[in-house]
Amino acid sequence: MRLMAAALSLAVLSGCSCSSPEPKELAKQPTAAEVLGGKPGFTPRYELIDMERPDIAGVPRLVVRVRVPRGLTREELEQNVRHALLHFYESAPVRLGAVSVGAYASERLNMGADAALGEFAPGGQWGEADPAVPLSAWQAKISFEEHYFRTVEVLAKGARATLVLSSEFSNTISLSRKANQWLEEDILAELKPGVPVVVVGHEDFGKVGVRYEVETASKPKRKGWVHSFNLKPE
Repeated sequence: MRLMAAALSLAVLSGCSCSSPEPKELAKQPTAAEVLGGKPGFTPRYELIDMERPDIAGVPRLVVRVRVPRGLTREELEQNVRHALLHFYESAPVRLGAVSVGAYASERLNMGADAALGEFAPGGQWGEADPAVPLSAWQAKISFEEHYFRTVEVLAKGARATLVLSSEFSNTISLSRKANQWLEEDILAELKPGVPVVVVGHEDFGKVGVRYEVETASKPKRKGWVHSFNLKPE
C-alpha cells in the first residue's frame, strides 16, 4: 500500500508542468551620458586648468577647473559644463562618488568659479558622494555666475582716462603696487581725483571686476593699479 502511494506521488510530481518563477529582471541602469543629457556631437570649448582628488573618508571625489571663453550663451556654457562633467567622470581611473567642474573665464582662480559651477553626484549633492549609488539616483546641478553674461568693456593699452572717486568716504584714489590687494603696505601713493592717467595694462578678476595698471600723465610720474570704477575714460 505504501509502495503504491509513493509511486502515485512520484507520478504526479513527474507529470507536473509547473516551474519555479523566474527572478525579476534587474532594471537597466542609465549611462552617465544619459543622466547628464549632453547634446550628441557637441564640440566643447573649454580647456583644462587643473584637477585634484579631495577624497574624504575613502570616497573618491574629483574637483576639476576649466577655462571657458567669454561670450558663450547660457545654453552653450551649460553644455560645456555637462560635457566636462561626463568626460572627467568617465575618464577617472576609479569609480567616482562625485565630480565637480568649476568654469572660469578670467585668469584669476582664487575668487571661485566666475562663469559656472557643476556638480554630478547622488541626488546632485556633493556631500552625498558614494560610488555605490546607482547612476539612476545621480543628478547634475549647475549654477551660473550672472556677471559672466554681462558685457565687459576693457580700456585698451594707451587709453587715456581721469581718476575719479568711488566713495564719498574718501577724497583720494589709492594706487597699489599689486593688482589683487590694497593693503597699507601695498599703497604707492594717494592721488587726487582729476589726475590724468594712461592705461598700461589690465587684469580681469571675473565677478570682482577689471583692475587697471595706470601711469600718471604728468610729473611726478607714478605707476600702479586702480579699480575700474576709479577711471573715467576720456
